[in-house]
Amino acid sequence: MKVGAIIFVLLGASAVAYCLLVPKSTFIIFPRGDGGSVVLSRWRIEFEAPPDHDTVGAFDHIESYVSRLMAEPRKSRWVMIFTPAGDRGFALRGSQEVIEAHLTVEWRQQPKREAAIRAFFDARHIPPIEDYLAGNGGVPDATRLFAYPLTGSPSEVTAITRRILEELCGVSSTEPLNIRYSER
Repeated sequence: MKVGAIIFVLLGASAVAYCLLVPKSTFIIFPRGDGGSVVLSRWRIEFEAPPDHDTVGAFDHIESYVSRLMAEPRKSRWVMIFTPAGDRGFALRGSQEVIEAHLTVEWRQQPKREAAIRAFFDARHIPPIEDYLAGNGGVPDATRLFAYPLTGSPSEVTAITRRILEELCGVSSTEPLNIRYSER
């Protein structure tokens, strides 16, 4: 009985310390062997399924994910579209009535890519709704994060998504993609 009470008190104290010391927006992702992940945030633990892996005609599948983003405006939804190595791609976020393209760039190492992202959206008269520097790996102000609103029908949002992948992320329409849909 005493051992159980001690374990209960230690677990409770650990949980309280974690909630007090970890900021709200912090989350930790632990990869699983099957390609899925466990996401630990301040208030919950989420188990994410592995991404869909499309080796042939991956660009043809994007519109079905965009349609899902537009279908449920009350939940925050994400579609992460990346090459299998995870080095090229970006995310789409759906919330309320807006679809947002979220891109990141290591601005010190990739100033031309940052300029290309800005020029791409400037040419379409789409101002960013987010444009800020964030830390990465303990390096302050290392990563520039952009979010741009995308409007139109699912086919129009899909068309600009394909162009972002090709022109800004360097992804060919013939390359395989990992696409992950999640709701939070």
